[in-house]
Amino acid sequence: NAAIYTPTAVGSSPAWTGLTTITPVGASVYVLLDVPMINSAQSGPSFLAAMTGALAGWGGGVLMQSTDAGSTWASLQDFGPPGSSMGTCTNSIGVVEHRMIDSASLLNVTLTQGALYSVTQLAMLGGANHFAYGADGRWEIIAAQTCTLVSGTSYVLQNLLRGRFGSEWAMGLHAVGDSLILLDTTDVAAIAMSAGTIGLSYLYRGITVDRDISTDSNRAFAYQGVNLKPLSPIALTGNRDAGNDWTLTWIRRTRDGGEWRDYVDASLGEAAESYAIDVYADGSYAAVKRTITASAPSCVYASADQVADFGANQATLYLKLFQISATVGRGYPLTTSITR
Repeated sequence: NAAIYTPTAVGSSPAWTGLTTITPVGASVYVLLDVPMINSAQSGPSFLAAMTGALAGWGGGVLMQSTDAGSTWASLQDFGPPGSSMGTCTNSIGVVEHRMIDSASLLNVTLTQGALYSVTQLAMLGGANHFAYGADGRWEIIAAQTCTLVSGTSYVLQNLLRGRFGSEWAMGLHAVGDSLILLDTTDVAAIAMSAGTIGLSYLYRGITVDRDISTDSNRAFAYQGVNLKPLSPIALTGNRDAGNDWTLTWIRRTRDGGEWRDYVDASLGEAAESYAIDVYADGSYAAVKRTITASAPSCVYASADQVADFGANQATLYLKLFQISATVGRGYPLTTSITR
């Protein structure tokens, strides 16, 4: 109030010389990744998280979680600058033979932050340049040998490995605008969970360092235990004997390791070996006639059971085969039909 106070302060020369531009910090951008088991850090209940800044001046951020509908918040993970290399795809690529290098598909991506680099084929086969591609509920794990800068932060990825770590089922589910996250172990964090939290929806926020928690809005996310789901078996085949009994056999896969070692089978990756085989009424795969269980990669569908289920012996079987996890139940299915 000028009537009661007369200021005596005077201006002075600034103590700082040089550039005085203030760089905008910007918000945190983050992605929660319920993806297959890629390395040993995901051997237990856990999901991956990646974070970066919307602007180049971002100084780091914190992933926050609320398990009580936003009443209280806990810090899960700190992320330092520049954070993860992630972006948005401006096209989509479809289904290919995932056991071969995909040299035809071109994936275009514009990064939020970061940069991408090409690697040798040997390095790619050894685990370099792997990405999560897609969205929650349909992540495909891919690898890219060639990452070509087009302009600014836009890249073209080619010479790809597709459907890595049992994610080939997601190849046909992509859309323009899908996310792409470089799965660099130094920039992507594994967030430990408990088996009891699988399927439960919690709230998350990504908060830039020195910002208030109110600077981000709630994001609901339910961890579904994808890293614990057994991969779909392969090479399901079968034969009928003279008595019309079907004998079915298959080869399991493993989500844990699986590297080629002479004279050593792939690790089981589960507490016990267990399978479920659903027998369907027809090729619509709508009505289950019988579920057969097995503790080894083979089973018998007896003639008497066929007659009980269908009224006659079957020359064609429509099947879905699952490996079972003690933690999350059925894994990903192998869907096929067999005619003999």
